[in-house]
Amino acid sequence: MSNNGIRSLLPPIDDPEEIREQAKARAAVMNRINATPPVLQAAPDTVVIDNPITFKPSFFERSTPLTKKEIEDKKFKKMMEDEYGEKALEKDVRVKIYKNKKAGKGEYEDFATHDIIIAENMRDRARSQIKAQAKQTDDLMVKAIRNSSTPVKGYVGGTTPVNVTQKNKKILPPSKKSNGLDGRIMVDPMHPDGFRYTDVGDLYRRYGDEPERYVQEVMYLYGDGEAPTAGVVKEYNSLDPSSFPMNQTKALKKYEQNLNTLNPQQRKQVEVNRAKSAIGKRTLKTK
Repeated sequence: MSNNGIRSLLPPIDDPEEIREQAKARAAVMNRINATPPVLQAAPDTVVIDNPITFKPSFFERSTPLTKKEIEDKKFKKMMEDEYGEKALEKDVRVKIYKNKKAGKGEYEDFATHDIIIAENMRDRARSQIKAQAKQTDDLMVKAIRNSSTPVKGYVGGTTPVNVTQKNKKILPPSKKSNGLDGRIMVDPMHPDGFRYTDVGDLYRRYGDEPERYVQEVMYLYGDGEAPTAGVVKEYNSLDPSSFPMNQTKALKKYEQNLNTLNPQQRKQVEVNRAKSAIGKRTLKTK
């Protein structure tokens, strides 16, 4: 039915019966003239490029070979970097420090000024890296505690970690004077010093200049490692020169500084534990 005239103003009406009749009529006409409807070819899924471009390592190489002078300059720069580069110089300084420690000397003894500067730069960089890692670890622990649906066992006040893997530990009140601590200092008979700190920031301030000792202290704090062994005061042994007091001046001085942070009650408890514990007896008295 034609939609001319006034019917063109109305929306078209699709009559299923009319549509079927139109299809039959179209098929009859196509059959009479012996024609078939054209079959359209489907579009390809991929586009074929006649000359594809492939980016191989050789694509970025220079088209002309290096000249003899360029090759010599390249070898010279590599030799200078291997011999006098930052990594080479730091390696030499580490070897010198190791030899001094092995000989019972001070770390920087007989060092030239430039060697001391390199060693201090290495130490400062290590401190920065350790401090950043310690803060990240502490932040993750606090976040985990806050997001926990149940109270976390072994944490005082919700955020202060306490190592609960060891037994026979007694937490005593902190000193009346805070001494600038972020956390507290507590008696710990399983620790070589007989006491330890409960905050990563305090550990960094006390042991940040000794990366190995600091890492051991942090691991011990979170229950992931044994009691620290690096930088602790050794019990005197006449057969072991490293245990002589004159060779432990740094460790003894640090132990005395930490001991002075304890309040009288804690110091008394440390003395009692030292008398009872074989581990406590490893620590030498400084007075």
